[in-house]
Amino acid sequence: MKRSNFAALSAGACALLVVSCAGLSFGAFGRRGESFSNADAIRALKDALAAGVDSSCGILSSPDGYAGDALVKILLPPEAAPIVNSVAAIPGGQKLIDDVIVRINRSAEKTVKGAAPIFLKAITDMSVSDGISIVRGDDTAAADYLQDKTYDSLVKLFKPDLARALDQPLVANVSANDAWETLTAAYNKAGIIPNKAAQMANKSAPMPEVTVELAQFTSEKAVSGVFVKIADEEKKIRANPFNYASEFIQKVFGALKE
Repeated sequence: MKRSNFAALSAGACALLVVSCAGLSFGAFGRRGESFSNADAIRALKDALAAGVDSSCGILSSPDGYAGDALVKILLPPEAAPIVNSVAAIPGGQKLIDDVIVRINRSAEKTVKGAAPIFLKAITDMSVSDGISIVRGDDTAAADYLQDKTYDSLVKLFKPDLARALDQPLVANVSANDAWETLTAAYNKAGIIPNKAAQMANKSAPMPEVTVELAQFTSEKAVSGVFVKIADEEKKIRANPFNYASEFIQKVFGALKE
């Protein structure tokens, strides 16, 4: 997602809220003692959101944006260890597993470029009171707001591409998804009797049912990575607002910092 694209999309939303808030007093003063209104505060938030989303998605959409960062790299769930161990025991098997991880992360890097419309909707739907609360909130208030409003939609965006990556043949024309479904079905079937016996004895199930869906799991991990990066960018903006070109970021967040 290029910065100019997201900035253009969000400009309309910014203008609407600036007009609707014009004339209201935020009750604060900016750098050099200049006052600013609610409209300034909302515009600063919009600029900060655009900067944070652009930077975060730009980083993640670059080669190794996910795979090269341990904080956001997407791995298979812990429950997949039997699959991983079995395939890794085959000559060349570890490379096959590594290839699955690479495909997942490459798919996420490609998909994150299409997130702009989802973030735009969250911005245009933001109320004035939401905006003021976020500006006055903690270091990740904006990231938290975006996560609350966009998480489910982003998971739906990522899931088809990640599912396709997991459906590609791995060993003997069997994909990671095929192997996962076979493994979990066998495991869950084997656990029926011991789990039922434990339930009758009012004890914990010795073999809890595994219901993890690989495409859903990896999509959620991909989306979580987006918000890790957005939160990091928000912290930078709040800590050093004068490093940003937007006069509204400098005025509003600079005043709050001072």
